[in-house]
Amino acid sequence: MGGPQLLPARPDGYGRTAAARPRAMLEGWSDLTELAPGLVLRRLDVRDLQGASARGSLRPGLHIALVVGGRVNVTLAGQRLALGPRPDGKVLGVALSVREPDGFVRESCLGDIERTVLLRLEHEWMDRQRLCAGLPALRNFAQRHMALRTWQASGPAVAAAEQMLRPPVMAPSLWRLYQQSRALAILVDALEGLQDGAAEHTPELGQRERLRMMALRELLDEGGADALSLAQIAARACISVNTLQRHFRAMWGTTVAQYLRERKLARARLALEVDGVSVTQAAWLAGYNSAANFATAFRRRFGMTPGQVRARRR
Repeated sequence: MGGPQLLPARPDGYGRTAAARPRAMLEGWSDLTELAPGLVLRRLDVRDLQGASARGSLRPGLHIALVVGGRVNVTLAGQRLALGPRPDGKVLGVALSVREPDGFVRESCLGDIERTVLLRLEHEWMDRQRLCAGLPALRNFAQRHMALRTWQASGPAVAAAEQMLRPPVMAPSLWRLYQQSRALAILVDALEGLQDGAAEHTPELGQRERLRMMALRELLDEGGADALSLAQIAARACISVNTLQRHFRAMWGTTVAQYLRERKLARARLALEVDGVSVTQAAWLAGYNSAANFATAFRRRFGMTPGQVRARRR
């Protein structure tokens, strides 16, 4: 595949589309391969060069995604998911049923890395494999448009994704078989997760609850809740703490505390990049008393140290 290259956005079923820009959005590589008729693989190993939101297109089929490195925020059907390895190293996989062409939004910051394996199973391929015939949960799931579920990816599934991103050198025909074998291992892991009843992100929030969660996220984004406790935030929304946590996770795929940490780190990064503040000042902005703890959290989130980000100040 050669060395790193600059990649523009492109729509290809998993692709990104964005307003035309004079410079590339991503650095690294991305490829798309049909492993078998109706079984499509996309691999990404990229770093964001602009920090812009991008819109993408989704073709019909069952989509399986594992983000095994870095971090990416994706909004699907009004729900926001933060994907990537957790501090304990575990990876949450995502399964999405798409019945008709639809879109998604991907958000990332300048310097963000993403190492992802995505599979798209066309309905004809699933019919040929008779998957739904023997898996009632999959059949019900695949019949609904933009149904979304997550599962805890197993160690072997994560290892298979890593092998797909860094395969050994081999003949093209063997390479395709190698990738197909790893793809099937990930698929089995995902389908077992679906059968086990993994968390489903299709809650029945009414319009009032959705508007309340959107207003709350705006408050968090603006920094209006930085000094508030969870109970105070819930009081501002006129709901209980338990209801707040349940509705916020249902809407955005994360907890209030996790989201708030993400926003603070993002604001600290912006201050480093644009204002050139010191690492100590950035740590204070992110709510850390220890610059060392801040640097650890920062590198885990963005794949680079605060000092490296500050050195790239525009």
